[in-house]
Amino acid sequence: MPEAPSLRRRLARLRRHLIGSPPTPAPTAVRQDYFYLGPDLALKQLRDGRFLYVDPQDEHVSAVLIAFGAWEVDVQKAVRRLVRPGMRIVEVGANLGYYTMDMADLAGPTGHVTALEANPRLAAMVRRSAQFNGFLDRVSIIQKAASDRAGFLPFVISRTNSGGGYVDPWNDLSAYDDGERLDVEAVRLDELDLGRVDLIRTDAEGSEPAILRGAEGLLRANPDIQLCIEWDTIQMGSRSPVADLANWLSSLGFRFWVIEAGGDLIERPASAMADVPPPCNLVLSREPPRLTRSLG
Repeated sequence: MPEAPSLRRRLARLRRHLIGSPPTPAPTAVRQDYFYLGPDLALKQLRDGRFLYVDPQDEHVSAVLIAFGAWEVDVQKAVRRLVRPGMRIVEVGANLGYYTMDMADLAGPTGHVTALEANPRLAAMVRRSAQFNGFLDRVSIIQKAASDRAGFLPFVISRTNSGGGYVDPWNDLSAYDDGERLDVEAVRLDELDLGRVDLIRTDAEGSEPAILRGAEGLLRANPDIQLCIEWDTIQMGSRSPVADLANWLSSLGFRFWVIEAGGDLIERPASAMADVPPPCNLVLSREPPRLTRSLG
């Protein structure tokens, strides 16, 4: 007489009847976060999960992002603490769009980021990344330089150093072996129809004095505006006295906080700003910065 099936066997038969046999386990997949699309383009998934188009020939920003999935971690922490949902943000020197995508995500569907990038190739990549991440409804890309006057300016770019594009008043290409000079259109931020602006972020290789002078109307019209600025005293000082810029900003009511290791903010007096050694990034605000996130 056959043995009665065990409870376990009866349950297994019932499961097969109701939902079929269990699938054969798939082999463990190797995680892929870098997608090479050819010698001119690749797609990288960043540490935070977003995607960014990068340039395989770029030995600067792209190379770091490909290797580590993040860039300027301390500065990024500070920026993230400044951005709130619904913010209207202006970014000058978007580069590949690393901060653009981050700020657009944090500002949310009710916020907006206006990103200026003078390098036409990089501006196109920012647009592609915004589209890929679903941010075209909250990101505007303007392929222009920001300055204190409208017109055309000489602009030097390097394919192997995407982060080093700069306005060139000296007619000198010696900074890069592969340097190329373009004539790019410049605009004053005050001339753009931006409305309310809550945050301006700049990383423009020393052009910050001209950029901010061209935004004086915005700075005066938005009393709660905050700034996050690359403050390179050597690069800025090659264009105009840094002390004059610090004193002018102080006259508009701004105070200065240096972004320290880990993204912490330490206030410094305006009188010290001309001697801050590079590299340095600052947060400027008329009141203590309104921070939305704790460090972590």
